[in-house]
Amino acid sequence: MMRPSPQRTYSDSSVRTEDEKACMSVGVENTGNDRQASDRANAKEKKDEALDLLSTQGRPSHFISAKEDALLVRKIDRHLMPMMFCIYFLQYLDKQTLAFTSVFGIASEADLTGDDYSLLGSIVYIAQLALQPLSAYFLVKFRLSIYVPSIVTAWGIALACSGAAKNFLGLLFGRFFLGAFEASLQASFILIVQIWYRRHEQGFRLACFYSTTGWTNILGPLFVYGIGHIKSNVVYPYQLVYIILGGITFLVGLLSSVHLIWQFRDTDSSAFRFSIFPDNAVRCKFLTTEEKVMAVERLRANQQGLETKSFKMKQVIEMIFDLKSWCWATIEFAAATASGGWITFAPLILKSFGYSSDRVMLLMVPYGVIMVVVIWVGFWLNRRFSLKSLILIGALLLCITALVILLKAGRSADDLPLLLFAYYLMPAFQLINTTIVNWQASNVAGHTKKSATTAATMMGLFAGNIVGPLLFSSKDMPYYRKGIVAMLICYGTCGVLVLLTVAYLAYLNKWNEGRRVRKGKGKSTVHHNIRPLTHFVSVRTWAAACIVDYSMISAANVEELHLTSNPTPGAAETGRRAFDDLTDLENEEFIVS
Repeated sequence: MMRPSPQRTYSDSSVRTEDEKACMSVGVENTGNDRQASDRANAKEKKDEALDLLSTQGRPSHFISAKEDALLVRKIDRHLMPMMFCIYFLQYLDKQTLAFTSVFGIASEADLTGDDYSLLGSIVYIAQLALQPLSAYFLVKFRLSIYVPSIVTAWGIALACSGAAKNFLGLLFGRFFLGAFEASLQASFILIVQIWYRRHEQGFRLACFYSTTGWTNILGPLFVYGIGHIKSNVVYPYQLVYIILGGITFLVGLLSSVHLIWQFRDTDSSAFRFSIFPDNAVRCKFLTTEEKVMAVERLRANQQGLETKSFKMKQVIEMIFDLKSWCWATIEFAAATASGGWITFAPLILKSFGYSSDRVMLLMVPYGVIMVVVIWVGFWLNRRFSLKSLILIGALLLCITALVILLKAGRSADDLPLLLFAYYLMPAFQLINTTIVNWQASNVAGHTKKSATTAATMMGLFAGNIVGPLLFSSKDMPYYRKGIVAMLICYGTCGVLVLLTVAYLAYLNKWNEGRRVRKGKGKSTVHHNIRPLTHFVSVRTWAAACIVDYSMISAANVEELHLTSNPTPGAAETGRRAFDDLTDLENEEFIVS
């Protein structure tokens, strides 16, 4: 059976190999009474709801089995993921309206000239970049159950009002407010995933709503294709797209605070019920008191702290001087500069191959399918091998290959198969963005620092999306050589930065090993995702005292290997301060990966 969140090691005096001896250190045990006393003191000092729940209800009365853990996670998924999927789908679709309507004549109908189209692509991200620091503060201070539905409803109104615009200034004004209200969404969803899920579970949930970028490219073109054929003497097709999508987003925003859930029961019967979009495990309505305790306690292994409404400026300052924050933000900026230009001009690039507007919309459907597949394959590889850097390098190589083909190939009918092949390689860019977000989200601790680091990464994303469209110009068609060369430079820069980030994270783990040794804790670490199952059997067999990163181990594997059964006499404890809202640099037990 499995304790929800301990980190534990063993030691014995049996004969070991040199590798086994290198992995030895002090044993680790989870002592519940000490932790509960610590939680009670922290709750009183910080007025933290989650810690208050643990201190008053106590820790789980029994070991949590893998089956119980899986049932709890599935229950959380049912109440969170469908609404997050729908909202993120609409967020990406709403931003893509400019690209989709470009092939149906928005430039001529709205009298766009020169770089007007590029500026419309950038203005959304200018607004998001400007409001990102404020967003980080709001995410700490405001309740997510109120904040998220409010911004969704507001950007729905902004998008619908954009449908009234018939010139550049009107569209610019509408898209600015669209970006302003969307500014917090990605950061808020990343924070929700960090609040509810263990580190090894976060990648799957991020992949769930990031895969909507692919579904947008599947369903969005079909939607615009249908509307584009509506004949009206009153409004242009692009105006209908804005009005209809804005109305749908507005309704979803209203429903996101109170949404319908299909509640599966233990019996064959089922029933509908309403559920409030939850803030956290303590405030949610769909968990029992015992489930709430389990939902909070299972996050101890994350070593990332808990949600708190206390904004800590010292954590913001630490984020500013933390090199890895700049690594992720810079990688995201370079990647987004390339992808930002591509996203805005992709339909026009496809049209430059000689296809009609209708054919362009239809050809974008398989593009979206490939994007969904790429995201999920990337997630599976990350879950299987836990090597985000190699996944990033692989995705970068696919994008570079596609761009070289587009740069060198002609535009004759004979070149179309090769051009389409290159076009359908480009969805790999979305895997780059998804992996970077997952990388930073699972390697930062401290509630304020998590929000600040996510905001910094998003600022890199938005800054890149501002610059990206400006690298392309309609006068460069059909080859768009300047834009494609700029994208190649950006992706090459990304590759170098990824390698530097890997080196720095390795340094941090070595640094923390030294700190643990000085405090009498385990030195070496075991990462489940990059070690085979047989390695863990050998760890248990020879009982070398290695710290195991439980946040990256599934409940089923922990239970199978019995890594947490039977207290070890004289063992030391780790995880005592997991809920102290320490940052990753303050907590020597935190393991970056």
